[in-house]
Amino acid sequence: MRNRIIVMGGLVLIAYVLGTRAARVQVKNRESVGHQLVRLWDDPKARRRRRKAAGRAEKKAKKALREFRR
Repeated sequence: MRNRIIVMGGLVLIAYVLGTRAARVQVKNRESVGHQLVRLWDDPKARRRRRKAAGRAEKKAKKALREFRR
């Protein structure tokens, strides 16, 4: 009975350690957060998405302004 409690305690400890490490953000070695932000900002896919979102927002703003003036 005592050995089972020790084994269960060990398993709980291992599960806890693995669970806490799994939730951490994975950062490449020697890459700062600022560098990550610059890399993500300069990504071509992200640029296209930002441009499309800005275009959609501009169209909606113009439409809302037209309806407001009526």
